[in-house]
Amino acid sequence: MRILIFVETFMFPTLTFIYNEIKELSKSHEVKVLTTQRQNIENFPFPDVEVMPFQINRFKRRFRWELELRDISINRKNKSYEEKLNHLVDTFKPDVIHGHFAYESLIVLENLRTVSAPVFISFHGYDASQLLSRKSYVAKLNETFGKLNVYPIYVSWYMQNDLSRAGVNLSRGKLNYYGVDTNRFKRPEGKVQQDKFIFLQVSSIREKKGHIFTLRAFKKFLEQREDKEKFRLVFAGGSGLLEDMKNAAAEMGISHYVEFAGEVSHAQAYDYLSKANVFVHHSIVGKNGDKEGIPNAIIEAMAMELPILSTYHSGIPELVEDGVNGYLVKEQDVDTYAQRMNDILSWGIRPANREKVLKTFSLQVHMETLLGFYGKALKENKEAKSF
Repeated sequence: MRILIFVETFMFPTLTFIYNEIKELSKSHEVKVLTTQRQNIENFPFPDVEVMPFQINRFKRRFRWELELRDISINRKNKSYEEKLNHLVDTFKPDVIHGHFAYESLIVLENLRTVSAPVFISFHGYDASQLLSRKSYVAKLNETFGKLNVYPIYVSWYMQNDLSRAGVNLSRGKLNYYGVDTNRFKRPEGKVQQDKFIFLQVSSIREKKGHIFTLRAFKKFLEQREDKEKFRLVFAGGSGLLEDMKNAAAEMGISHYVEFAGEVSHAQAYDYLSKANVFVHHSIVGKNGDKEGIPNAIIEAMAMELPILSTYHSGIPELVEDGVNGYLVKEQDVDTYAQRMNDILSWGIRPANREKVLKTFSLQVHMETLLGFYGKALKENKEAKSF
Protein backbone atom coordinates (compact mmCIF):
# COMPACT_ATOMS: atom_id res chain seq x y z
CA MET A 1 0.00 0.00 0.00
CA ARG A 2 1.26 3.51 -0.84
CA ILE A 3 0.39 6.03 1.87
CA LEU A 4 0.86 9.79 1.66
CA ILE A 5 0.99 11.43 5.10
CA PHE A 6 0.63 15.19 5.58
CA VAL A 7 2.03 16.95 8.67
CA GLU A 8 2.47 20.71 8.49
CA THR A 9 5.79 20.64 10.36
CA PHE A 10 7.82 17.44 10.37
CA MET A 11 8.58 17.15 13.23
CA PHE A 12 7.82 18.94 16.48
CA PRO A 13 9.01 16.99 19.58
CA THR A 14 5.43 17.11 20.92
CA LEU A 15 4.20 15.16 17.88
CA THR A 16 6.18 11.99 18.56
CA PHE A 17 2.95 9.99 18.45
CA ILE A 18 2.53 10.91 14.76
CA TYR A 19 6.14 10.03 14.03
CA ASN A 20 5.71 6.63 15.70
CA GLU A 21 2.62 5.99 13.57
CA ILE A 22 4.54 6.86 10.40
CA LYS A 23 7.45 4.61 11.36
CA GLU A 24 5.15 1.69 12.05
CA LEU A 25 3.33 2.14 8.74
CA SER A 26 6.63 2.25 6.86
CA LYS A 27 7.61 -1.20 8.15
CA SER A 28 5.18 -2.88 5.77
CA HIS A 29 4.00 -0.13 3.40
CA GLU A 30 5.47 2.55 1.14
CA VAL A 31 5.09 5.81 3.03
CA LYS A 32 5.83 9.34 1.85
CA VAL A 33 5.58 12.34 4.16
CA LEU A 34 4.44 15.71 2.81
CA THR A 35 5.29 18.76 4.93
CA THR A 36 5.63 22.52 4.61
CA GLN A 37 8.83 22.56 6.67
CA ARG A 38 11.19 20.04 8.21
CA GLN A 39 12.80 20.37 11.64
CA ASN A 40 14.70 18.20 14.15
CA ILE A 41 15.98 15.84 11.46
CA GLU A 42 18.46 14.24 13.85
CA ASN A 43 15.75 13.20 16.29
CA PHE A 44 13.14 12.35 13.65
CA PRO A 45 14.91 10.78 10.67
CA PHE A 46 12.77 9.50 7.83
CA PRO A 47 13.98 8.75 4.30
CA ASP A 48 11.05 9.91 2.18
CA VAL A 49 9.97 13.44 3.11
CA GLU A 50 8.74 15.95 0.54
CA VAL A 51 9.14 19.52 1.76
CA MET A 52 6.62 21.73 -0.05
CA PRO A 53 6.30 25.22 1.49
CA PHE A 54 2.92 26.91 1.30
CA GLN A 55 4.10 30.41 0.47
CA ILE A 56 2.03 33.57 0.20
CA ASN A 57 3.18 37.17 0.46
CA ARG A 58 2.87 39.11 3.70
CA PHE A 59 -0.05 41.23 2.48
CA LYS A 60 -2.16 38.21 1.53
CA ARG A 61 -1.27 36.43 4.75
CA ARG A 62 -2.37 39.41 6.85
CA PHE A 63 -5.54 39.84 4.78
CA ARG A 64 -6.49 36.17 5.20
CA TRP A 65 -5.78 36.33 8.90
CA GLU A 66 -8.07 39.34 9.31
CA LEU A 67 -10.85 37.53 7.43
CA GLU A 68 -10.48 34.44 9.59
CA LEU A 69 -10.67 36.53 12.76
CA ARG A 70 -13.98 37.84 11.45
CA ASP A 71 -15.10 34.25 10.78
CA ILE A 72 -15.28 34.84 7.04
CA SER A 73 -14.68 31.81 4.85
CA ILE A 74 -11.63 32.16 2.62
CA ASN A 75 -10.23 30.29 -0.34
CA ARG A 76 -6.69 29.12 0.37
CA LYS A 77 -5.86 27.93 -3.11
CA ASN A 78 -2.34 28.69 -4.24
CA LYS A 79 -1.44 28.09 -7.87
CA SER A 80 2.21 27.21 -7.29
CA TYR A 81 1.41 24.92 -4.36
CA GLU A 82 -1.46 23.34 -6.30
CA GLU A 83 0.76 22.42 -9.25
CA LYS A 84 3.49 20.91 -7.06
CA LEU A 85 0.99 19.04 -4.89
CA ASN A 86 -0.88 17.47 -7.76
CA HIS A 87 2.35 16.55 -9.53
CA LEU A 88 3.43 14.75 -6.35
CA VAL A 89 0.12 12.88 -6.11
CA ASP A 90 0.13 11.99 -9.82
CA THR A 91 3.67 10.66 -9.49
CA PHE A 92 3.40 8.83 -6.16
CA LYS A 93 -0.14 7.54 -6.82
CA PRO A 94 -1.11 7.02 -3.15
CA ASP A 95 -3.65 4.38 -2.24
CA VAL A 96 -4.44 6.36 0.92
CA ILE A 97 -3.92 10.00 1.94
CA HIS A 98 -3.82 10.84 5.64
CA GLY A 99 -3.64 14.40 7.01
CA HIS A 100 -2.88 15.25 10.63
CA PHE A 101 -4.64 18.23 12.24
CA ALA A 102 -7.79 19.19 10.37
CA TYR A 103 -7.17 22.92 9.96
CA GLU A 104 -3.85 22.43 8.14
CA SER A 105 -5.06 19.39 6.22
CA LEU A 106 -7.88 21.42 4.71
CA ILE A 107 -5.28 23.52 2.88
CA VAL A 108 -4.01 20.37 1.16
CA LEU A 109 -7.52 19.26 0.18
CA GLU A 110 -8.41 22.70 -1.17
CA ASN A 111 -5.42 22.53 -3.50
CA LEU A 112 -5.86 18.88 -4.46
CA ARG A 113 -7.63 18.18 -7.71
CA THR A 114 -10.17 15.36 -7.83
CA VAL A 115 -8.70 12.27 -6.17
CA SER A 116 -10.48 8.97 -5.69
CA ALA A 117 -8.15 7.56 -3.03
CA PRO A 118 -9.55 7.43 0.51
CA VAL A 119 -8.58 10.51 2.52
CA PHE A 120 -8.35 10.45 6.33
CA ILE A 121 -8.13 13.55 8.50
CA SER A 122 -7.10 13.16 12.14
CA PHE A 123 -8.19 15.67 14.78
CA HIS A 124 -5.83 16.09 17.71
CA GLY A 125 -6.77 19.03 19.94
CA TYR A 126 -7.17 22.71 19.04
CA ASP A 127 -8.61 21.70 15.65
CA ALA A 128 -11.46 19.99 17.54
CA SER A 129 -11.89 22.57 20.30
CA GLN A 130 -11.04 26.28 20.03
CA LEU A 131 -11.50 26.42 16.24
CA LEU A 132 -15.02 25.02 16.45
CA SER A 133 -16.30 28.45 17.48
CA ARG A 134 -15.70 29.58 13.88
CA LYS A 135 -18.75 28.83 11.76
CA SER A 136 -16.69 29.18 8.58
CA TYR A 137 -14.33 26.44 9.81
CA VAL A 138 -17.21 24.09 10.64
CA ALA A 139 -18.77 24.78 7.23
CA LYS A 140 -15.49 23.95 5.52
CA LEU A 141 -15.22 20.70 7.52
CA ASN A 142 -18.72 19.70 6.48
CA GLU A 143 -18.02 20.52 2.85
CA THR A 144 -14.96 18.28 3.08
CA PHE A 145 -16.60 15.42 4.97
CA GLY A 146 -19.51 15.51 2.54
CA LYS A 147 -17.23 13.82 0.03
CA LEU A 148 -17.67 10.05 0.03
CA ASN A 149 -13.95 9.30 0.15
CA VAL A 150 -13.07 11.55 3.14
CA TYR A 151 -13.08 10.13 6.69
CA PRO A 152 -12.55 12.03 9.96
CA ILE A 153 -10.68 10.36 12.82
CA TYR A 154 -11.05 11.51 16.45
CA VAL A 155 -9.03 10.33 19.43
CA SER A 156 -11.74 10.14 22.10
CA TRP A 157 -15.49 9.91 22.47
CA TYR A 158 -15.33 13.27 24.21
CA MET A 159 -13.80 14.81 21.08
CA GLN A 160 -16.48 13.18 18.95
CA ASN A 161 -19.16 14.78 21.14
CA ASP A 162 -17.52 18.21 20.88
CA LEU A 163 -17.35 17.94 17.10
CA SER A 164 -20.95 16.74 16.89
CA ARG A 165 -22.22 19.53 19.15
CA ALA A 166 -20.50 22.04 16.88
CA GLY A 167 -22.42 20.60 13.93
CA VAL A 168 -19.59 18.70 12.22
CA ASN A 169 -20.77 15.85 10.01
CA LEU A 170 -19.23 12.67 11.46
CA SER A 171 -21.34 10.13 9.59
CA ARG A 172 -18.14 8.42 8.44
CA GLY A 173 -16.16 9.35 11.55
CA LYS A 174 -13.96 6.83 13.30
CA LEU A 175 -12.50 6.58 16.81
CA ASN A 176 -8.87 5.59 17.21
CA TYR A 177 -7.26 6.08 20.61
CA TYR A 178 -3.61 7.06 20.73
CA GLY A 179 -1.21 4.21 21.32
CA VAL A 180 2.24 4.12 22.88
CA ASP A 181 5.14 1.73 22.37
CA THR A 182 4.70 -0.57 25.36
CA ASN A 183 8.04 -2.24 24.66
CA ARG A 184 9.82 1.08 25.10
CA PHE A 185 7.68 2.25 28.03
CA LYS A 186 8.07 -0.70 30.32
CA ARG A 187 9.01 -0.52 33.98
CA PRO A 188 12.61 -1.65 34.62
CA GLU A 189 12.96 -4.76 36.71
CA GLY A 190 13.88 -4.30 40.32
CA LYS A 191 12.85 -1.54 42.70
CA VAL A 192 14.27 1.89 41.97
CA GLN A 193 16.02 3.10 45.10
CA GLN A 194 15.56 6.79 45.90
CA ASP A 195 15.38 9.08 48.90
CA LYS A 196 12.66 11.38 47.52
CA PHE A 197 9.00 10.84 46.66
CA ILE A 198 8.63 12.28 43.16
CA PHE A 199 5.57 13.77 41.51
CA LEU A 200 6.39 14.01 37.81
CA GLN A 201 4.95 15.69 34.76
CA VAL A 202 6.48 15.22 31.30
CA SER A 203 5.00 17.65 28.78
CA SER A 204 5.53 20.95 27.03
CA ILE A 205 4.86 23.82 29.41
CA ARG A 206 1.74 25.34 27.91
CA GLU A 207 -1.41 26.79 29.44
CA LYS A 208 -3.65 23.76 28.83
CA LYS A 209 -1.14 21.47 30.57
CA GLY A 210 -2.06 23.17 33.86
CA HIS A 211 1.40 23.49 35.43
CA ILE A 212 0.43 26.56 37.45
CA PHE A 213 -2.39 24.66 39.19
CA THR A 214 -0.07 21.76 39.96
CA LEU A 215 2.38 24.23 41.52
CA ARG A 216 -0.35 25.79 43.65
CA ALA A 217 -1.61 22.38 44.76
CA PHE A 218 1.92 21.20 45.56
CA LYS A 219 2.45 24.29 47.72
CA LYS A 220 -0.72 23.46 49.70
CA PHE A 221 0.37 19.84 49.93
CA LEU A 222 3.75 20.82 51.37
CA GLU A 223 2.14 23.15 53.89
CA GLN A 224 0.32 20.14 55.36
CA ARG A 225 3.48 18.04 55.68
CA GLU A 226 6.09 18.09 58.43
CA ASP A 227 8.30 15.88 56.28
CA LYS A 228 8.23 18.21 53.23
CA GLU A 229 11.93 17.57 52.49
CA LYS A 230 10.92 14.08 51.40
CA PHE A 231 9.00 15.34 48.35
CA ARG A 232 9.88 16.73 44.95
CA LEU A 233 7.81 17.96 42.02
CA VAL A 234 9.58 17.51 38.67
CA PHE A 235 8.54 19.20 35.42
CA ALA A 236 10.28 17.72 32.38
CA GLY A 237 9.62 19.79 29.27
CA GLY A 238 9.90 23.34 28.06
CA SER A 239 8.31 26.16 26.10
CA GLY A 240 7.65 29.88 26.36
CA LEU A 241 6.01 29.40 29.77
CA LEU A 242 9.01 27.69 31.36
CA GLU A 243 10.41 30.90 32.85
CA ASP A 244 6.94 31.93 34.01
CA MET A 245 6.61 28.68 35.97
CA LYS A 246 10.08 29.09 37.48
CA ASN A 247 9.13 32.58 38.61
CA ALA A 248 5.83 31.31 40.01
CA ALA A 249 7.60 28.61 42.05
CA ALA A 250 9.99 31.24 43.41
CA GLU A 251 7.13 33.58 44.35
CA MET A 252 5.41 30.70 46.16
CA GLY A 253 8.63 29.95 48.04
CA ILE A 254 8.81 26.34 46.86
CA SER A 255 11.68 26.47 44.34
CA HIS A 256 13.72 24.24 46.63
CA TYR A 257 11.16 21.46 46.13
CA VAL A 258 10.58 21.86 42.39
CA GLU A 259 12.88 20.74 39.57
CA PHE A 260 12.53 22.14 36.06
CA ALA A 261 14.37 19.71 33.79
CA GLY A 262 13.69 21.60 30.54
CA GLU A 263 13.46 19.77 27.22
CA VAL A 264 14.29 16.08 27.57
CA SER A 265 15.05 13.33 25.06
CA HIS A 266 13.04 10.13 24.84
CA ALA A 267 15.71 8.32 26.84
CA GLN A 268 15.71 11.02 29.51
CA ALA A 269 11.92 10.99 29.71
CA TYR A 270 12.02 7.24 30.28
CA ASP A 271 14.61 7.72 33.03
CA TYR A 272 12.42 10.28 34.79
CA LEU A 273 9.39 7.99 34.54
CA SER A 274 11.42 5.10 35.95
CA LYS A 275 12.25 7.10 39.06
CA ALA A 276 8.86 8.74 39.64
CA ASN A 277 6.24 7.68 42.16
CA VAL A 278 3.18 9.51 40.77
CA PHE A 279 2.48 11.09 37.40
CA VAL A 280 0.64 14.45 37.49
CA HIS A 281 -1.06 16.25 34.61
CA HIS A 282 -3.57 18.98 35.56
CA SER A 283 -5.07 19.53 32.09
CA ILE A 284 -7.41 22.51 31.68
CA VAL A 285 -9.34 24.26 28.92
CA GLY A 286 -7.18 27.16 27.73
CA LYS A 287 -8.49 30.71 27.74
CA ASN A 288 -8.80 30.46 23.95
CA GLY A 289 -10.83 27.24 24.24
CA ASP A 290 -7.95 24.89 23.41
CA LYS A 291 -8.27 21.36 24.81
CA GLU A 292 -6.25 18.18 24.95
CA GLY A 293 -7.10 15.04 23.02
CA ILE A 294 -5.79 12.43 25.45
CA PRO A 295 -2.24 13.31 26.59
CA ASN A 296 0.15 10.64 25.36
CA ALA A 297 2.36 11.35 28.35
CA ILE A 298 -0.32 9.95 30.66
CA ILE A 299 -0.56 6.80 28.54
CA GLU A 300 3.22 6.38 28.69
CA ALA A 301 3.19 6.83 32.47
CA MET A 302 0.43 4.24 32.84
CA ALA A 303 2.40 1.84 30.64
CA MET A 304 5.15 2.20 33.26
CA GLU A 305 2.64 1.36 35.99
CA LEU A 306 2.55 4.79 37.61
CA PRO A 307 -0.59 5.98 39.39
CA ILE A 308 -2.06 9.11 37.77
CA LEU A 309 -3.25 12.40 39.24
CA SER A 310 -5.14 14.39 36.61
CA THR A 311 -8.41 16.17 35.80
CA TYR A 312 -11.86 15.56 34.36
CA HIS A 313 -10.74 17.06 31.06
CA SER A 314 -11.54 16.06 27.50
CA GLY A 315 -10.87 12.34 26.91
CA ILE A 316 -8.74 11.76 30.03
CA PRO A 317 -11.55 9.95 31.94
CA GLU A 318 -11.67 7.43 29.09
CA LEU A 319 -8.10 6.51 30.07
CA VAL A 320 -7.96 7.22 33.80
CA GLU A 321 -10.78 5.93 35.99
CA ASP A 322 -10.99 7.85 39.25
CA GLY A 323 -10.06 5.67 42.20
CA VAL A 324 -8.82 2.85 39.94
CA ASN A 325 -5.92 4.18 37.86
CA GLY A 326 -5.35 7.22 40.04
CA TYR A 327 -7.41 10.26 40.93
CA LEU A 328 -9.23 12.87 38.86
CA VAL A 329 -10.35 16.29 40.07
CA LYS A 330 -12.26 19.14 38.50
CA GLU A 331 -10.16 21.56 36.49
CA GLN A 332 -8.48 24.28 38.59
CA ASP A 333 -9.65 22.66 41.86
CA VAL A 334 -6.38 23.26 43.68
CA ASP A 335 -7.63 22.27 47.15
CA THR A 336 -8.86 18.84 46.07
CA TYR A 337 -5.76 18.32 43.94
CA ALA A 338 -3.57 18.99 46.97
CA GLN A 339 -5.62 16.54 49.05
CA ARG A 340 -5.31 13.88 46.34
CA MET A 341 -1.53 14.36 46.35
CA ASN A 342 -1.66 13.24 49.96
CA ASP A 343 -4.17 10.43 49.30
CA ILE A 344 -2.12 8.89 46.50
CA LEU A 345 1.08 8.57 48.54
CA SER A 346 0.20 5.02 49.61
CA TRP A 347 -0.76 3.71 46.18
CA GLY A 348 2.56 2.41 44.97
CA ILE A 349 3.13 0.91 41.52
CA ARG A 350 -0.05 -0.07 39.61
CA PRO A 351 0.37 -3.06 37.25
CA ALA A 352 -3.33 -2.70 36.33
CA ASN A 353 -2.51 0.61 34.67
CA ARG A 354 -0.17 -1.11 32.25
CA GLU A 355 -2.77 -3.79 31.57
CA LYS A 356 -5.27 -1.12 30.56
CA VAL A 357 -2.75 0.40 28.15
CA LEU A 358 -1.94 -2.99 26.65
CA LYS A 359 -5.63 -3.67 26.07
CA THR A 360 -6.75 -0.35 24.58
CA PHE A 361 -3.97 2.26 24.30
CA SER A 362 -0.95 0.41 22.91
CA LEU A 363 0.71 1.30 19.61
CA GLN A 364 -0.10 -2.21 18.38
CA VAL A 365 -3.84 -1.74 18.98
CA HIS A 366 -3.72 1.75 17.46
CA MET A 367 -2.04 0.48 14.29
CA GLU A 368 -4.36 -2.51 13.90
CA THR A 369 -7.33 -0.15 14.15
CA LEU A 370 -5.86 2.36 11.69
CA LEU A 371 -4.98 -0.27 9.09
CA GLY A 372 -8.47 -1.67 9.52
CA PHE A 373 -9.86 1.76 8.61
CA TYR A 374 -7.61 1.95 5.55
CA GLY A 375 -8.58 -1.54 4.40
CA LYS A 376 -12.30 -0.98 4.79
CA ALA A 377 -12.15 2.36 2.96
CA LEU A 378 -10.18 0.84 0.09
CA LYS A 379 -12.74 -1.94 -0.18
CA GLU A 380 -15.62 0.54 -0.22
CA ASN A 381 -13.78 2.62 -2.80
CA LYS A 382 -13.25 -0.38 -5.04
CA GLU A 383 -16.90 -1.44 -4.76
CA ALA A 384 -18.07 2.09 -5.60
CA LYS A 385 -15.94 2.13 -8.74
CA SER A 386 -17.40 -1.21 -9.87
CA PHE A 387 -20.93 0.25 -10.21
